[in-house]
Amino acid sequence: MFKPKEIYRRRDIHNKFGGQQQGGISTPKNSPLVMIFTSDSGEEFGYDDGWQSNGVFYYTGEGQVGDMQFIKGNKAIRDHINNGKSIMLFKYVKQGYIEFVCELYYIGHHYKQVRDREGYMRQSIVFELMPSELSHNPGEYLEEPEPKESTLEDLRNEALASSNEETTTIQRVTKAIKRSKAIKKYALKRANGICEACKINAPFVMGNGDPYLEVHHLKKLSDGGPDHPEWVAAICANCHRRCHHSNDADSYNDELIEKINEKEKQLNTN
Repeated sequence: MFKPKEIYRRRDIHNKFGGQQQGGISTPKNSPLVMIFTSDSGEEFGYDDGWQSNGVFYYTGEGQVGDMQFIKGNKAIRDHINNGKSIMLFKYVKQGYIEFVCELYYIGHHYKQVRDREGYMRQSIVFELMPSELSHNPGEYLEEPEPKESTLEDLRNEALASSNEETTTIQRVTKAIKRSKAIKKYALKRANGICEACKINAPFVMGNGDPYLEVHHLKKLSDGGPDHPEWVAAICANCHRRCHHSNDADSYNDELIEKINEKEKQLNTN
């Protein structure tokens, strides 16, 4: 749909998908998207959007006067998974033109006291968003000792582990990163060095001795995909590009879904 680092004219995007043509959050009624826009100029108004050292993207909600509320665009971001919507992040490069950054998903939020445009203190909502693609490798921001060997069942249980006890940004980010790492490790271990799409051995072995494969999301998170180990596949770089950019990308991805479903059935019956 959108390519990272590609430059688009914002007007063209709205002509195709709909949604509000001004403001930081656009919620097209008939498209499965929540589009958010950021720029460096927002800092003077208390909008300090940006990547944090732990791999999370902070995004300030909408509302210029008074305390921000979970209505309209703010509510759309918070509830995007339940509503089947994907959050797409764009950054302004010049007036009217935006660069697509990546797809994100909501893991939580916190509040910040800032001054509104009339000079009064108010409470702003700061969303905590994580990249949905494992290729962004959020695990590199979390250094922790890894067990030397884990079974597929161990990794699957770790990936599916859930808790409602996360109350701070650090706890929420840590959980998201751990889960993302577990899902990635699960897919790579399940593949055992063989591309799960074309069934050919990994093209080369990395310096640490592991075969090189890339982890691909079979479904979007808004469809219930990336947050579950059954919806990822470890594939070679060529097949990965085919899943995203070829003229038969959709059908090839559907074939891969069937292969992984069959593989999971076999694993669960053993």
